[in-house]
Amino acid sequence: MAHREAGSVELKADMVIQHIEGRNDDKHGHIEGNALLVNKDGVIRNIPVPSSDPNDPLNFRPWEKYAVVFCCCWFSIMGLSMASGLGAILHVFFELYTPQGYDAEQVVFLITLPTLCIGLGNYIILPLALAYGRRPVFLISMVILLAATIAAALQDSYDGHLAARVVQGLATGVSESLLPLMLTEVTFLHERARIFGLYWMIQNAISSTINLTSSYLNHDLGWRWYYWIFVITVGVGIVIAYLFAFETQFSRPVESLDGQIVITDEFGVTRVIPDSEAQEYFANMERSGLVPPGAAHATARKTYAQRIRPWSTPHPQPGRVMAMSWLHMVQSLSSPGILYAVLTSSIALGCGVGMSLTYNAVLIQNYGWPQQDVGLINVGGIIGALLGMLYCTFLGDPFVMWAARRNKGVHKPEHHLLTMAPPAVIGVGMLLLYGFTAGGGTSWWGPYIGWTIFQYSFTAVIIISTTFASEAAPKNPGPALVVVVGTKNIVSFGVTYGLTPMVERHGYEWAFGVLAGITGGIFLLGIPVYFLNPKWRAYVSSTEAEKNVNRAD
Repeated sequence: MAHREAGSVELKADMVIQHIEGRNDDKHGHIEGNALLVNKDGVIRNIPVPSSDPNDPLNFRPWEKYAVVFCCCWFSIMGLSMASGLGAILHVFFELYTPQGYDAEQVVFLITLPTLCIGLGNYIILPLALAYGRRPVFLISMVILLAATIAAALQDSYDGHLAARVVQGLATGVSESLLPLMLTEVTFLHERARIFGLYWMIQNAISSTINLTSSYLNHDLGWRWYYWIFVITVGVGIVIAYLFAFETQFSRPVESLDGQIVITDEFGVTRVIPDSEAQEYFANMERSGLVPPGAAHATARKTYAQRIRPWSTPHPQPGRVMAMSWLHMVQSLSSPGILYAVLTSSIALGCGVGMSLTYNAVLIQNYGWPQQDVGLINVGGIIGALLGMLYCTFLGDPFVMWAARRNKGVHKPEHHLLTMAPPAVIGVGMLLLYGFTAGGGTSWWGPYIGWTIFQYSFTAVIIISTTFASEAAPKNPGPALVVVVGTKNIVSFGVTYGLTPMVERHGYEWAFGVLAGITGGIFLLGIPVYFLNPKWRAYVSSTEAEKNVNRAD
């Protein structure tokens, strides 16, 4: 969830780029993950290199690319808004289900379980898309989301409502796995900063706007219309996606660039590697059951009718590619950097969701806000998200580029960790501000400012941690990124699960003080990770070099 742009050369964004040029003085050759971002001419290259095939997504017409981007934005906005937007009307479900014998923790599941299921959905949806194509999995997910939303609107029982919310979460997993992959596949490296910036900014801003109106919608029409509005918008989205969400899966031929080769594999990972290592790379792909990129060949451009078919050509070995994707996800957890990215993104998301679980009661019970006005707190969410994006674009990115220039033009993934310090410190401070003012007795500006500025911290941490994750495990950056994006939702569920009983037993000050302490402790782990992860990457490179020598013998 990253958007990186600085000067004339842009850093890679969110999805899985491994850009390795040249060698350093290490005795084992290059250390994978380091990237020469600033070449001697300062020229931006088109990477990946587009093929001569008119059906290559990189050769799509501009309107076709923007149509794919629009479809991805539409789904992510509606799915994530629905999954996380009940906070402003949570009091309605306390009033509805508490008399039926359900306690506060069970009612809160209506928000926390969908968040958990978004993470679980990543591990199901992305392997399916790798095996059977992006378009059919995307369309099926939208249909499932529509059916679950209709079910939620019609439910009279708590169990049925919760089951529908769980299915909504699983289907929404598309927005954090498959959709970023589709965006990657229709853009060049130097375009991704702009595209991903639009994707996440529009998603956060419009989601917060929709959630802002939810309390007024509930006040005027009732809580069921919260879902019926989404039934309409998701239904419209299905029609738009059927017409314009074209298949982006493509086996791109190998291209030569300045004595090196550019390869895009089946996980959407683009690699620039020395010619001398190409054969070993292809051999490793074949041993994993993957299909090495084929030779370039000219084909006719597909007609519009062919392109909107709801099915795609499946992978020759769908079960194999799904199994390998899960294996690579597990292997990526051996990286200290990936573990750190999981922890930082998890605690940031968990604290953000935790605030959303409590601000309803804080503003209504402790500060006397009318129920229909609670959604106004999401104005702060819009402001915080914009501040986080601006920080990463205009302060974080130039700093990372400056660090690369100081390092003779070589970028190290760990440079990103340095930019996480300001949002980490501010995030801890905002948790304390929220906790010490949520109980009442001060001004409502306390919790409001705490929520608003924490959204800056949350947005910046998510962007930085996912960008770092896509570089920190260079052998399998695609699966590693899915691990971070998916696991953060799972781990954050544990954080939010324990928050409600902490607040009930010890109060807001104690509960959010504990969260602030845990958050600070996790971010301090970045200091050893900054030094350990380069050693881990060097070890991986040396181990691979030894394996190659043994195979050659």
